[in-house]
Amino acid sequence: MASNGIDPTRFLAQALDGLALRQRVTANNVANADTPRFKASRVTFEETLRQRLHDEPGGNLILVRTHASHLPLNAGDDASPARIVEMRGTTMRNDGNNVDIEQQMGILAETTMRYSAVSEALARKLAIMRTIASDGRQ
Repeated sequence: MASNGIDPTRFLAQALDGLALRQRVTANNVANADTPRFKASRVTFEETLRQRLHDEPGGNLILVRTHASHLPLNAGDDASPARIVEMRGTTMRNDGNNVDIEQQMGILAETTMRYSAVSEALARKLAIMRTIASDGRQ
């Protein structure tokens, strides 16, 4: 458990969920690059996760949920931080479409790399937990 009451496993899982959603939304943007009047969307979640990481509930009092079946300390902690935002303010072409295919392909590549890094971190965390649970036996 982190010192601020954040479960690192849940935190990494929420990051993976946000990245997976970003990948789907960006793929949808690419698929609709030639659709007239289509407006690209983007996924935001990093700032919300960052705030959750740095906000300590109760000031100096640190609350920790010790069992998964206990009530959440803060309902917002279990809610998905990912939000889909439609990009309405821009237009790339005369038909009203605003998908920049090069930008979207860059987002896909970056998201793939981030997903890989976070999933590796989660796998390491789970391996440590398995080792602890097995008392170091293999």
